[in-house]
Amino acid sequence: MRRLLGTALLVGVGGMVFSTLTLPVFRDMYEGPVVLPQTQPMRVPPQGTISVNGPQILDRIEAEHRLTNPLPATPAVLEQGRELYDIYCGLCHGPKAEGDGQIAAYYRTVPELGSPYIQSYTDGWLYSIVREGGFNMPAYAESLSVDERWAVIHYVRTFETAP
Repeated sequence: MRRLLGTALLVGVGGMVFSTLTLPVFRDMYEGPVVLPQTQPMRVPPQGTISVNGPQILDRIEAEHRLTNPLPATPAVLEQGRELYDIYCGLCHGPKAEGDGQIAAYYRTVPELGSPYIQSYTDGWLYSIVREGGFNMPAYAESLSVDERWAVIHYVRTFETAP
């Protein structure tokens, strides 16, 4: 009985050692076993979770020509734009949009928003800059709603200076 158990143990351990030495070792995903994607049908997402019929996000060039400010420049909209400008934009661009905000010195350049070249931008172009950000400017797509971004654009238009 002892001999039979010893033989079985020897055969078992020997088999494991042999299989370990002869089977390839899968160390990364390139040489690993193949897992085929989507072998099961895709699930339908819950209602209202994916925007199918919502507005298309346009790049800057498309936005320049196709987006127009849907909000009227009423005193209430301009006041909202002023408040949002003070919160989000004034730190860099300054209270009068002269590029002299509290932290403007830490950046190479902060544009003066009243300058003729900035004021010559279309509303769509300015909107895309506010939404996506610029070289040093952060994007505000997650911070400001669509209407809030348009209100800021109306307020930026009030900084127009003579050339």
